[in-house]
Amino acid sequence: MTYYNGNALYDYLSAGQLPQFRFVTGNAWQLVYGDHNCHPLALIFAAGVPAQQLDSPPASQEKADYALLQTVGDRAGLPVRYIRFACDIAQVETVKVSDHSFVYETRTMPQLSALFGAWGLPVSGTPTAKYLNDQTSSAYHNWQRSSLGGNLTVSDIDLWKLDTTGQPRVIFELKRSYYELERWQPFTDDYRNFTLLSNLCNQAGLQFKIIYNQRTKAPFADKIDRLKIFAVNFAVNPPVVEKGIIALNELENI
Repeated sequence: MTYYNGNALYDYLSAGQLPQFRFVTGNAWQLVYGDHNCHPLALIFAAGVPAQQLDSPPASQEKADYALLQTVGDRAGLPVRYIRFACDIAQVETVKVSDHSFVYETRTMPQLSALFGAWGLPVSGTPTAKYLNDQTSSAYHNWQRSSLGGNLTVSDIDLWKLDTTGQPRVIFELKRSYYELERWQPFTDDYRNFTLLSNLCNQAGLQFKIIYNQRTKAPFADKIDRLKIFAVNFAVNPPVVEKGIIALNELENI
């Protein structure tokens, strides 16, 4: 099973010499969970692996990606967990859960719901014990939708920028659509997710920004030669401030 694996900006960063930028793709997600008021309550690194690899230790890059979450969780005073689930079987009944030690505990899906509830997250109390992997989503994300209450706010982290010591400095939300750069503005429908990430960044002493690039239909292309930048902070007014349009080679300076 294959999920969303990236975009042109990820491809550029992977091929270039910009090690201060970090991201995860494929069957892995760095997730922020919050309540209906967009207060962050937990950070999760969720990874889908073949069933025969469930008990194997994470690769070194995966540990480094988890460490970014752990650093932010420590700064913000939030619990951080690594959750591993099988992505190549029809039904998932258990997952592996660990902290930074990567010593796994096996938890059933109801037990996973109880863990989230202990952190103060809304839990629906659904009795479902098995969750399906399907063509559009993972069993973990199906569990998330059905087991965590409707008041949940959740967002994944698209992109990081590190400082010269390797510590996280900026979290970026990546956006793209067919609108020209000059016309596009963040949609208010996304403001709940933006607020969640903004609150996390404020708690952890990070900056939060949006990077927008245009995608054209004919010919189909993900254009990244020019990027539109916004600074986001929902603790001030206005919370979203346009910072201008930059050339791709200026990205390392933002």
